[in-house]
Amino acid sequence: MKILNSNKEAQKYRIKQTVKFILLSAFFVSGFFLLGMLIYKINMESELIDAEISAQQNIAPLSKSEADFLYSEPEVEKVIKVTEPVSYSQNVIQPAEKIIPEEKSKSEDKIKVEEKTSIEEKNEQKIKEETPIDGTALFYQKLAELEAADKNNNDAELPQEELDKLYEENLPDNVIVEDWEEPELTPEQIAEGYHVYQRHTDVKTLNIIPKYKPVYFGEEPVIAVVIDDMGIAKKRTADIISLQAPLTASFLTYGADLDNQVKAAKKAGMEIMLHAPMEPYSNMDVAPDVLTTKMSKEDVRLGLEKMLSKFSGIKGINNHMGSKFTENKDKMQVVMEVLKEKDLFFLDSKTTSHSVGKELAQKNGVSYATRHVFIDNKNQVDYILNQLKIAEKIAKRNGYAVAIGHPKSGTYEALKQWLPSLKEKKIKILHMSDIVKVLHKSHI
Repeated sequence: MKILNSNKEAQKYRIKQTVKFILLSAFFVSGFFLLGMLIYKINMESELIDAEISAQQNIAPLSKSEADFLYSEPEVEKVIKVTEPVSYSQNVIQPAEKIIPEEKSKSEDKIKVEEKTSIEEKNEQKIKEETPIDGTALFYQKLAELEAADKNNNDAELPQEELDKLYEENLPDNVIVEDWEEPELTPEQIAEGYHVYQRHTDVKTLNIIPKYKPVYFGEEPVIAVVIDDMGIAKKRTADIISLQAPLTASFLTYGADLDNQVKAAKKAGMEIMLHAPMEPYSNMDVAPDVLTTKMSKEDVRLGLEKMLSKFSGIKGINNHMGSKFTENKDKMQVVMEVLKEKDLFFLDSKTTSHSVGKELAQKNGVSYATRHVFIDNKNQVDYILNQLKIAEKIAKRNGYAVAIGHPKSGTYEALKQWLPSLKEKKIKILHMSDIVKVLHKSHI
């Protein structure tokens, strides 16, 4: 510690210490002030950023129309340059030509007629461009021609062929024996009696453990005869019903007077199925109802449920056409889900050898069967009787067969001859659901 010798030195020392204290105080005050300003600035910027973020979060995105309004240039159809109107004295204005009232009226009428004609032509052209061809109307027009030909007792072969081309894809001639077990057989092989077994034994009597339970319908083979396309041509439908046999009638959904036709078929001992229209590969109109591969899954579901709502008490469906649709796993999966929910079976018409019907039916636990033979690809009695013989051979080999036909004049005549012969041949006709029930229990 410094020792001061006089009062003067002590005074100088105090002054020096005071100045030093003032300078240090000023330094610290300035420092604190600058630091406070810096903190304040940071806080202000932070609040501004938060406010901006909050504002952005609360701003709703622009709609397309608002964005178009803000960022796109307005469309201008025509620009008209407006100038100041020029005033003319009355003596400069030329008098208009005098028009006789009658001629004036005719002239105006002519202009109106021309304008109306032009507008009508434009509207017709617009309708042609925007409206698809009404295949449904064409379908019913052809149907009316067919029924008119029947009523007049004319040769109905040509109208029948036209109707087939209108709403039926070409059906395959192949014969299916057991598509899960063997390759398809030709009609010639079946006709020669390929692997025909005359006896069918109940598996209960055998001392074996089978891989799966073989189907057994009894000592006599059985056949289900399914008649597709019922309900469209009313006279032909009535002909099939008049056979009074335990056939299976698969009705399309858009037949006229459908309820009465279905009642008549049930009364005649027939089982009723839904013949569900599905998209074919061929480019053809399938009339009012159809399931397509372009539909969403929800539309497929709603479409099938709408078809099913037109019938009561049915046990199954089969596909009408569908060579394209039945190959589509996504869309067929929806069909199987609906059938499972409603406890309905699926009979695969096999309009394509690549159908995924069996695979997805097994996956979803849906009862399934496949057709073995189409009997009337040709509307000729001899041809149809021969196809029915092939069905008999298949039934004798497998215990059962599924034959699909249509309400054609040749089919009606052939069945009228064939049905009475079955008793002697010891072959039974069963409804399709009876066959499917046994197949499902056998896990085939």
